[in-house]
Order: sequence, then C-alpha cells, then structure tokens
Amino acid sequence: MENVFWICGMISIPLVFLYYMYITFISLLPRYHVEATHSSLEKEKPYFIFCIPCLNEEKVIRKTLEALLQLDYNRLFIVVIDDASDDDTVHVVRQLNDARIRIHQRRYPQARLGKGEALNDVYQKICKVITRLSIDPQQVILAVVDGDGRPSNNFLHEAQRAFLDPTVGAAQTTIRMTNRKNWLSLMQDIEFYATVATIQNSREYLQSVGLGGNGQFSRLSAMQELGTHPWSLCLLEDFDFGLSLLLRGWKIRHLSNSVMYQQGVVSLSRYIRQRSRWAQGNMQCLRRTKEIIQVDLPLPAKLDLFYFLLQPWTSIIGSLVMILSWISLGVFLYSYDFQFFTASNHWIWNVSSVLLWIFLVFSPGLFWGIRYYQFTKGQSIHACSLSKCILAGLSMPMYNILVIPSVWVAYWRQLKRKKEWLKTERMEENR
Repeated sequence: MENVFWICGMISIPLVFLYYMYITFISLLPRYHVEATHSSLEKEKPYFIFCIPCLNEEKVIRKTLEALLQLDYNRLFIVVIDDASDDDTVHVVRQLNDARIRIHQRRYPQARLGKGEALNDVYQKICKVITRLSIDPQQVILAVVDGDGRPSNNFLHEAQRAFLDPTVGAAQTTIRMTNRKNWLSLMQDIEFYATVATIQNSREYLQSVGLGGNGQFSRLSAMQELGTHPWSLCLLEDFDFGLSLLLRGWKIRHLSNSVMYQQGVVSLSRYIRQRSRWAQGNMQCLRRTKEIIQVDLPLPAKLDLFYFLLQPWTSIIGSLVMILSWISLGVFLYSYDFQFFTASNHWIWNVSSVLLWIFLVFSPGLFWGIRYYQFTKGQSIHACSLSKCILAGLSMPMYNILVIPSVWVAYWRQLKRKKEWLKTERMEENR
C-alpha cells in the first residue's frame, strides 16, 4: 500500500502543480474592462424581457418578482413560465396584479420537458410579438432568471452598458448565495463569487465566457440566428446555448460588477442531485467537439472550452486518485504505529512527504477562502470575517469530496441514457 501512496503522489503532484500555475495566472489578471462603445442603443434604451421558468416555485416567486419590479427601468417586462406547477405558483403571481407581468402556462404533454423547452416555447411567442409590434430585435434583450433570483440594484445598468456593443450577443452576471449562514451554502458562495468569477474574468481575455442560467442575458437578434429552438434538450442548456452563440461569432460578456442572488442548496442529497445534473449536461455537450475544432475561434478560447468539457471525465479519474491517496496515506501512517517520525532511518523524508501532502490538500482551498475575504471585506452587509473565510477555505477538501458521488451519479445516468430533468427544490423564505 505504501507503493500505492507514492504512485498516487507522483500522479497528483504534477497535476496540482499545473493547477497552481493556472490559478496563479487567472488570479493575477486584472479585472477585464470593457470600453464604452457608441451605437443606436445609446439613443434609445433596449427592452428587457425577463423570462422566469417556474415549476412549483410558490415559496420564492413573490420576492423574485418584487425584486425585479423594483429595478429602476421603464422598459421592463416579465414573463412567468408556469411549467405545469401543482402548487400555488400561479396564484401567488396573480396576487401581485402588475401590468408588467405576464403568465404563460404550459400544459401536458408539452410541459415538464426541461428548462430549455420551457424557454423555447416563450421565446417563439416573444418573437411573434416583437414582429407584430415592428420592434427591432437588436434592441430586445431576454434575461433568464430562476424562481429564487434576486438582482442587485445595478443589474440592468451594467447589462445595458455591455449591450452597447452591437457584437455582444449575451452576458452573464456574477452569482451569489443568499443563505450563507449554512456551511454548504457558504462554500457555494465562495465557489461562485471567488472561483467562478475569477475564471469568468480570465475568459474575457480568452474570449470564451460561458453562460450559467440564472442572471443570463441574450440579444434577441443573436438568438434568432439559432432558429426556433435556441435552447437544446441538454441538461446544461445554458452553457450549450452560450456555446452556440460563440460558435456563430457573437461575443459574451461577464458582468462582474452586478450580482444575481439565489438560494444555496443546504441538503447534501439535493446538492449531489443538482451537481450530477450539471455534470451529466457537461458530458452531453462533448458532442460539440467537432464544431469547436472547426470554428474560427482563438486557440486559447478553444483550449478553455475543451478544458471545461473534459472536467467531468477528469473528475472521475481524479476521484479515483483521491480515494486511493486517502486510503494509502492512512495505511502508510498506521504502518508506522504513529511513531514513524523517529522509528525510520528516513524520518526527515517521511515528515517532509506528509507535510507536502497536507500543503497540496489544504492550500488551494485556503487560497480561495482568503480571496473570497478580499472580495467581500468592503461590503457592509455581505462581508465575511477573515477567520470564517480561513476556516471555510480549510474545509474546501471536504466540499470537493462531494464531487465524487455527483460525477459518478452523472456517469451512471449517462450510461443508462437517463435524461429527465432533476429540479433543485426551493426552501421556504421568511416573508
């Protein structure tokens, strides 16, 4: 078993070294700055149409709609897409009685076929309305918001600024969690607000920014190039949709200064369920490899896209290495009866090896925990103490272990050709 430990170490060290090189590179990049451009959008504000797919969202939909309606913008419309909910979602929406809100109800057998199909249905109707009203689709921006979404006050201001560039086809805002008192939700907040936001910033330089569903904007004229069904049946329909736009030459922007807040998952089983859907959707997107190779995109952008598409498969290999490493380390330490520091002629080498292992395991999480603290320390109501960020960072290996069951569930579902939508359940909110 000791040999297994050293073999795992030999595999892990170069991979971890490459990871350190990667996070060092993306962390040193300054925040990408988009220069202001001049276009017809400056003369006339665009229309923002919010599309909210809803399947049993009665616990959260009221606050989401109230938050959107409070945005300071006069060309704002909301379409609530009820996907055959069997709770009081529709009743809650109707209680608001606001002229800017429309309800689109889907019925069986067309309903509950996934988020992408629900969005495609409303998209087609929006196109018909825009044509009938003779509105330029270049001036219409569709925004996808989940049922638990809460936008920051500058949400539309930054989006409007991004779409001043007529070559921008889509934009993705930064995501944060609302219920950060829970450990699992706090870890998700660190993941999205520190790790993912930093990666998205690097993708601005690489020209490969991805879309992530909640807080996603897209220009109607760009969507029309994708036909009547811009969203696919893929379980990662948001990334797949953004990839389609990139492959057609449209730019995608990362809105780093605005935030879309959402509920973090606090149940381990629901978390694994959610991440397995994302991982399986990622696997499904691998079918687009040929398109990426053939399209006229910068090589760094292609490499970044391939890196993303291969993550579930590398996670499977990494999970095996991780499990073997932990097991072999335990056996390695036990074989010395916890006295290997002095019992062996190579005690310096043994101590150094264990310290290196500890460094490799805990330092990446510590790095992101401290970076998260730097991002939040100036915020009056969303700040996190340094000690809490450090503790969260040190617990990152435990958080990463949750990837193992998630990716294996995704692999099993993909192998069994199971493609049904695994919806994330909402929690009751205080009124």
